[in-house]
Amino acid sequence: MEEIYRQERLSEYIGQDLVEKYPKIEPLLDLIDYRMVDAADDYRYAYLRLFIYDSLHGKKAATIIIAGMISPVLWVISRAKHRKVPKAVKRAVFSNTFLLSARYPAARESIERENGCTAVLTFTDMLKLEGKNQQLNLKASLKPEKFKVKPIFFPGWSIIGGRLRKAVIAYCEEVYGPAGAKDKTAVENAIRVLEKAYFDRVKKVENCLRREDCLLYMTVNQFNLRDLLMVNACKNLGIRTLQQEHHASQFSWLPFSEEKKMDRLSLIGEYGFWNKTEKLFHEKVYRYVSPLYRREEIRFLVTGNPEISLEEAEQLRKQYKPERKLTYMMASHQDYELEGIRDQYEKWRSDIFKGLRELSNKQNIPICIRYTPNKELELRKQEEPMLKEWGFIISESVPGNLMEDLCTSTAILSSSSSVMSTARLFGKLVFRVKDFFYPYVHVDDDIHEVNVEDLPNIVIPAGIENTLPEIDYDGIFNIRKLEL
Repeated sequence: MEEIYRQERLSEYIGQDLVEKYPKIEPLLDLIDYRMVDAADDYRYAYLRLFIYDSLHGKKAATIIIAGMISPVLWVISRAKHRKVPKAVKRAVFSNTFLLSARYPAARESIERENGCTAVLTFTDMLKLEGKNQQLNLKASLKPEKFKVKPIFFPGWSIIGGRLRKAVIAYCEEVYGPAGAKDKTAVENAIRVLEKAYFDRVKKVENCLRREDCLLYMTVNQFNLRDLLMVNACKNLGIRTLQQEHHASQFSWLPFSEEKKMDRLSLIGEYGFWNKTEKLFHEKVYRYVSPLYRREEIRFLVTGNPEISLEEAEQLRKQYKPERKLTYMMASHQDYELEGIRDQYEKWRSDIFKGLRELSNKQNIPICIRYTPNKELELRKQEEPMLKEWGFIISESVPGNLMEDLCTSTAILSSSSSVMSTARLFGKLVFRVKDFFYPYVHVDDDIHEVNVEDLPNIVIPAGIENTLPEIDYDGIFNIRKLEL
């Protein structure tokens, strides 16, 4: 059944005969297809996501010239700087999507303290690219970072390499491009060139890793070409590969069903989930489709929430005194998701506000409204005056005050946001209001599911604010849970 699924997806573009003729290259073809569909024909975005953190594709000529002059020199300097730095005792290698993300300083700090993060450094990795548009920070680039444990030094401009990058672009233009004639011979030639370039690059990565005594490769987003090359090479060498999930899928706004499982493209060998219920949820609703691993090979671990450390959780619990207050953490939706159901969506929001107003009056409990930062601004502008008139507290709703809003509340209400998982971690009373469109798959008895019409009748116990809730220590990320 897996094979049929993958062939159907690709055969639409390249033909069933070519899918069957070139099975070895299917992991890369699956990845490209995933990115092209996700980009909705926006080629620039698709390439950005394919080549993220590993390529200067699309950068100005001046940036590329500067990179060509300084990055190999900086790479040599970094090698010399790390000459006497020891290797990690249990060598776990981490992707750039993890090491360079602003979301995981707590997890990285924990790993550095327990084990050390082993990075992979190419010439391009010596450049500091910052901000949304990844601008080159030349001053910062001239001071290579010194890692606690010795990195893996990969001799080359990038993991992907120029020949493979060009082959990917040529294939995409031929198969997906508006100018592509989809000529069978031209498509097959593009696949042949792509296959040769890809496996030559996998072999080069293997040759580098073979000398490095690695136990595990960990990423937080497997759907980029650098990760695929690393994962493919690690699999060939018998090195474990793991994706740490970066959100709680059980709270996503998707049509999940236990009866009709959702196919999930998988290019990785193991998954690390935030908690036991999240692991259970994935087992209930997903059917993992992998061109690299057999389904029985894929493992599921509970590794904890990588966005918060034990020390930070305890410090936040002490810093913010709980109040007898319910905070409604709103989850925004994209306009395209609401096409045709906008009126239904706005009525649902309005009914929730009315239910919370009645709850507030019945139980004399303050209600705080937290909007998703920088989302649905027109609706917020429309709703705020009425909510303030009703006596609701309106949060500043910026990323920096999320934990203050959460920790000062005794109860949290939401519909489709991972914040419910974080609230559960802090021992809060958590209510999940029934969504206006998608049903929920129940996996967690500690998340209280309520209908909109039942909101006035939920109970916030008197004196609950005087009880310091227990932190769910199993829900906090720890490198030891990776079973190194």
